[in-house]
Amino acid sequence: MTDRIVHAIAHTHWDFEWYFTRHEAFIQFCYHMDEVLQALEQGKITYYLLDGQMSILDDYLQAFPEKQVQVKRFVRGKRLFIGPWYTQTDELVIAGESIVRNLNLGLDLADRLGGAMMVGYLPDSFGQGKDMPKIYNGLAITDALFWRGVPSDVVKHTEFNWQAEDGSKVLVENIKNGYFAGVPLVEATMNQSQAQRYLKQNVCAAATQNTALPVGGDQRYVDLNLTAKIAQINRQNVNQPVKVVESNYPALFTAIRQEEPKLETLSGEFIDASVSKIHRSIYSSRYDQKYLNDKLERRLLYTVEPLMIFAAAYGIPYHQAILDKIWRLMVRNHAHDSAGGCNSDKTNQDILNRLNEADQLSYSVIDYLTRKLSISQPQVQQDDLIFYNPRPVTVKKIIQVQLSVKQKAFCLSSNGKQINYDLIASQRVYGGTIRRNPRDNDPERYYYVHTIRLPVNIAPMAQQKIHIDTCQYPEQIVASTKKEKIENLFYELKVDQGKLTLIDKRNEKVYTDILSFEDGGDEGDTYDYSPAYQDEIYQLDFKKATVQVLCGKFSQSLILNGVWRLPQNLVQRAKKQCDGHLPYQIKLTLDRQTALIQIKMTVDNRIKDHRLRAIIKSDVKAKFIYGDSQFGTFKRAVTDPHAKNWRQLGYHEEPTTIFPMLHYINAHNGDTSLTIMTKGIKEYQAVGTEFDQLALTLYRSVGYLGRPDLRRRPGIASGNEFKAIPTPDSQLQKQLTFKFAIHFDKVYRPHQLMQLYQSYASRVPYYQIQNLNRFTTTLQYFVLHPTQLTQRCLPTIDLKNTKLVFSSLQATADQGGMALRVYNPSLTTSLTNQVIELDQAARVCQLNLRGQPLSVVQVVKKFDCGSFTPGEIKTFGIY
Repeated sequence: MTDRIVHAIAHTHWDFEWYFTRHEAFIQFCYHMDEVLQALEQGKITYYLLDGQMSILDDYLQAFPEKQVQVKRFVRGKRLFIGPWYTQTDELVIAGESIVRNLNLGLDLADRLGGAMMVGYLPDSFGQGKDMPKIYNGLAITDALFWRGVPSDVVKHTEFNWQAEDGSKVLVENIKNGYFAGVPLVEATMNQSQAQRYLKQNVCAAATQNTALPVGGDQRYVDLNLTAKIAQINRQNVNQPVKVVESNYPALFTAIRQEEPKLETLSGEFIDASVSKIHRSIYSSRYDQKYLNDKLERRLLYTVEPLMIFAAAYGIPYHQAILDKIWRLMVRNHAHDSAGGCNSDKTNQDILNRLNEADQLSYSVIDYLTRKLSISQPQVQQDDLIFYNPRPVTVKKIIQVQLSVKQKAFCLSSNGKQINYDLIASQRVYGGTIRRNPRDNDPERYYYVHTIRLPVNIAPMAQQKIHIDTCQYPEQIVASTKKEKIENLFYELKVDQGKLTLIDKRNEKVYTDILSFEDGGDEGDTYDYSPAYQDEIYQLDFKKATVQVLCGKFSQSLILNGVWRLPQNLVQRAKKQCDGHLPYQIKLTLDRQTALIQIKMTVDNRIKDHRLRAIIKSDVKAKFIYGDSQFGTFKRAVTDPHAKNWRQLGYHEEPTTIFPMLHYINAHNGDTSLTIMTKGIKEYQAVGTEFDQLALTLYRSVGYLGRPDLRRRPGIASGNEFKAIPTPDSQLQKQLTFKFAIHFDKVYRPHQLMQLYQSYASRVPYYQIQNLNRFTTTLQYFVLHPTQLTQRCLPTIDLKNTKLVFSSLQATADQGGMALRVYNPSLTTSLTNQVIELDQAARVCQLNLRGQPLSVVQVVKKFDCGSFTPGEIKTFGIY
């Protein structure tokens, strides 16, 4: 029999941050790198893997730039393996473009140091996203390694092919025993029979002659005795068909491919808890940072990057370095612990600080560019209001803006045509030098700040200019009415006996109690929801709420204000004593021509150890729930086959039907399609006896990093099993805001849903030419030179005649053109004849996800993108 080769691979699993901060871990990493470099230099180890992520090495080399020469020598010599990630990412609630940026940042830095390990290395992520083979292949990565999520009753072997619906495929090494499986090799003293059993245990699931044995662990030192231990175990097994070699992952995958094995092919996501914990309810922990991350991803992808392209087309420099700085801050928050929120309060404060820094940088890009573009326009005049649509799709929506004008009465016009608006609020503001006594203010220095809502219709990658004039009579502020309902072309919504009733005009259906809320105890931790041992669930309605209705020309809103009485904590919940108060406001808005019910909710969370969910009811009795994945669509069953026998099967936690989500979820049948779109809410569950309700987990309040013996997760505490780490900040005792929308249609069309979501989720940047208010943006106070705008040097792009979803628009790698990324969101349907229109002829070629050319350049004004298989991504360079 041919020898089985066990590839012992020395590595460290260096959590970027966890119950410790990155700064605390950095000190140990500096000394760890001393050990690594010395061990490689002295030949005590042959190979070493720095956990597949560059962020830790980036920090190290910034502090020790003199070490770069030595690092490069070992990387180029194929002894030190680095990359491909900048930070090991979560794969389930992080946007696809963020994952692509993460890999590109890691690959770029690794290339400067001698080259990346081209393996999709994610040994500890809490589940594997279905689109990862597409992403990996788009970056020329064809091998992948991970631990968690593969169902043991489906996959018996550690090697298999993982294929996406578009045909992308990677060869997988599934380290079923974890990234620490090889530690006994170097720590334990084994006799011959023990050594044989140990090796047999680690090769029994292998489908090939070559398999992995990772030797390392969390923040672990270098195992300097690895070579000696390998020699010892081989001597003990000299007559056995198993041999251990000191190796690395590229060598392992090369050896497996040389065997030309016939491996099983799997597809889809891997989020099963049979082999290891998966923490599927982690995505409602620390909601505040998830909301901010989602907001920043949307801003970067739908506004900042396209706006930089828009400005560059007129001669304003495109600064990739600014984007890289922001994306580095962002992806540092995308590691599984960071994105999940299972960390100490001190660490989470670091995450929030990075998100706030990215927030300030990203909105400052918009502030600067909209101002620079506006003041540099030819024939611009005072009180011009200029809106920008930098994306390659038409924007047609109702938006809210603030104007600063001298008079209380004003009107809007464009090309001599009056534009109507709704006046939401108006405030008289002093613009002169402030005085201790307001009576000393100069009466001539007052002006008005008006908040208005108005319709815009802006062509792709274009702008719209409106002028503000004074007029004789002021517009009346939209006031409360005596109406008890709101409506538009699509819906009618009213409160009836404390419940919301919706009439869907297109489907001619009535939904009673369309939106309600549910509160239950949570005796879990930052990893997992777990119902309290003595729980009480409260169904929350609006019987005691005050109701306000606002009806404007373009929008109508129904506002509910109230206080729900709930138990203050788990002790009071066990006693069924509602001694706590949860004040709330829910604003439901119907815009005139949009088939969305937009919901903005705020709560002042004063309750501890609980979970609040929004429940949306329909007549769709779902068997499956659909939603957007990173570059496609998921389809998940509403039940789990092991829901009742998971303990007997040895699952590490309950195989719950609580699931992560990105931006929307959908349930549909033959005549109704219900979609819920969210901004920062990342968890859902299909509930009800007939699964005709969708529950969004708004947030969970818990007070510990990890707890043992949960009802849903028996056994040791997750995180640190030896110490209970309090996390009072994760109780979220503060005001929280939630934004989501409900959409009904007759049929399910994933490309239209993503287009509608992007319209809902993106903002229209604007700028007003005025000198009254010097604080419309942070730096508005300071003067700025206008620039001589060049004639537009890049074409405009229009996706109107396609069924493709816009993903991103950024500069090409050489900064000479635009890189447009689109994808087919369908799980089952291929697309042909997808033609993208330009307003002028341009050079076009297809690129991979690194921006490298895949096709010859064509000069065209309309270009056929070719066929798209289900879920396929394509990137086009347009010059």
